[in-house]
Amino acid sequence: MLTNYKLNFEKLCATYNLGSLSSAPEQIFGGFLHRMYRMATEHAEYAVKALNPQIMLRDTAMNNIVTAEKAAGIARRSRINAIPALLHGGSCMHEVDGQYYLLFPWVQGRSIPAGAAGLGHCIAMGEVLAAIHTTDFTCLHEEACKEDEAEILQTDWAGYAVKGQTMDLPWSGPLRDSLDKLYRYEGLVNASAQVLHGNSIISHRDLDPKNVLWEDNAQPVIIDWEAAGWINPAQELIEVALYWSDFESGYIRKEAFCALIGAYRNHGGKTGDPWAEVLNSGFQGRLGWLDYSIRRSLGLEGPDEGERELGTSQVLHTLQALKDYDDFIPAGLEWLAGTE
Repeated sequence: MLTNYKLNFEKLCATYNLGSLSSAPEQIFGGFLHRMYRMATEHAEYAVKALNPQIMLRDTAMNNIVTAEKAAGIARRSRINAIPALLHGGSCMHEVDGQYYLLFPWVQGRSIPAGAAGLGHCIAMGEVLAAIHTTDFTCLHEEACKEDEAEILQTDWAGYAVKGQTMDLPWSGPLRDSLDKLYRYEGLVNASAQVLHGNSIISHRDLDPKNVLWEDNAQPVIIDWEAAGWINPAQELIEVALYWSDFESGYIRKEAFCALIGAYRNHGGKTGDPWAEVLNSGFQGRLGWLDYSIRRSLGLEGPDEGERELGTSQVLHTLQALKDYDDFIPAGLEWLAGTE
């Protein structure tokens, strides 16, 4: 079943006694899965996340998001500067005519692009990640869906390339040319999963710059917890270090990368898994995003034309990101050896 967004902010406000709208909600761009809006009423100002209807059709989506927001609440009570979703009747979910929303208090912080992040920001993020990794989320262990960490990836990349060519999509040729590499990356992920299997914790899992706001006192505010769940801690450490050392620009800063990892270790974060396997496991998230973007582009994740265009735009970007990550691994291993 395919479905579209059905946004009705006036009814949302009336249903949950939020007050009358002061102005039309303003869409905030930056995320790729859901839609975010700044909404002001006579009583307060909110950040409203309209959850992607196609994603909410998945069997595990509702439980995953509810559990993730509980994780944000635990982090907040553990003195991490987290922003959990507002509750109504004990639930974070706000539903109007089948459309689900998460509501947050509007925060007057600002996000800092990775390229503009100084060493102080990177050190702060290392400290925050260590704090999250040492937070007791035991009460969520049964609620948080724990995927089989050793699950074998077997994506039909060749089949996607054929479908893309049939629909004359711009990524079909580059995808076809990348097939050998994609199957090799999957092989590395599958092998690393056997080594890393069993070592996972509950964490944020998406601590890139767009999900961190900075207040005037230069303290990070951690937002957008809906991806929270089980992850290997060393794998997340590498991902966060890559985010904040501006890896995506193609000009990664070694000093920033190593500063974040050093701050993580200095504040109680522990790493024990072999770095080669940890780095190889890093292909998994990028392959997953490529898979989802291709499905989106093909119209398999919903009929919305905007969603299809967004998927199409992400395919070529993700293919390049996979190549860049592959190229980074030898240097990454050398840098990590120097931080021991």
